[in-house]
Amino acid sequence: MIAVDSTEGRLPGARGGTFSLDARRISRLVGTMRSRLLVGPITAWSLAILGCAILGCAILGCAGVGGGGSASTASGGSFGSGGVTSAGGSTATGGHLGTGGASSPTGAGGSSLGVDAGAGSVDAACSQLNIGILGNPGSNATSNFQSWLEARGTAVQRFQTTDGVPLTADALQPFDVIVVDLPPRVYTADEAAIFGAWVSAGGGVASMSGYHNDTSQDWRPNSLLAPLGLAYSGQLVWGPVTQFAVHPITTGLTSVTFTGGYGISDLGSGGSTRTPIAFVSGNPGSVAVSYAVQMGQGRAFLWGDEWIEFDSEWSSMPQIPQLWLQVFKWIAPPSRCMLTGIMIGSATWAATPTRPTNGESY
Repeated sequence: MIAVDSTEGRLPGARGGTFSLDARRISRLVGTMRSRLLVGPITAWSLAILGCAILGCAILGCAGVGGGGSASTASGGSFGSGGVTSAGGSTATGGHLGTGGASSPTGAGGSSLGVDAGAGSVDAACSQLNIGILGNPGSNATSNFQSWLEARGTAVQRFQTTDGVPLTADALQPFDVIVVDLPPRVYTADEAAIFGAWVSAGGGVASMSGYHNDTSQDWRPNSLLAPLGLAYSGQLVWGPVTQFAVHPITTGLTSVTFTGGYGISDLGSGGSTRTPIAFVSGNPGSVAVSYAVQMGQGRAFLWGDEWIEFDSEWSSMPQIPQLWLQVFKWIAPPSRCMLTGIMIGSATWAATPTRPTNGESY
């Protein structure tokens, strides 16, 4: 409120003095006040727009990049969606682009237009595991085995399902690991040499048998496994397997089904290191039904029965997914991402890499 000296027509001075106030000065003062009330907001808008152009909307409350940046008043701010509050943000936590508004003073807020580097992405320390399934599935339901592997984060392709297709180095080249299922035929010595060279160069193998109780079919994998120095042999044996040697593949296993499979014979080859890791009680003694093999830079796992791939039966065989996880972790080349989402005890396995490249023995 302005105090007016009605006698002398003066206002008290801010510094102790006074100045006169006549009708003309009052009119000028009122006009100035009206002008400033109108110009003030325009000036503020101009500064905001200029600030946006200079600073890229990082500090001032201007319309955000990526939608929602209209000039209307929005939730959480006066300029675009989010405004200057933490509801929006051109720079969200983690450095992602926000959907509207400028960043808050702390940089938080603003949803991301991209995928967060840590959410659902493949571990940067490993690459996707590429699996080839050689041959056809067994007699029981295994239609979900391939999709089960794919759901665990791997890429899977079945090949060599018909007779007459040569096995070449080019056919093996895309794969990190080959699961030898039921081959369509017996392979030649030249094809076995190609397969052995692929293993020695760092490939991984998982092989099974026991499909038809017919050695003319069940032992077809022997033609490929000859360079590794092992072969399926003998009479049919029945499990379950409850005897395990200490090995990374068998860690924590106590019982795995074995329903009419074969033992495995060591052929005595000097080109590989072969270790029996699982046994079925026989008469006489125990029969080795699984081997772990190292040859050159590659590794192999042999199992005398095919029931471990019958995912239709796994509800009553809870340790089989754990077996497959540990098999792939041991045979896969270094720095490949491992199968995910498998429960071992109370823990769920994450996409950690396979054996490292620094020469560790796992």
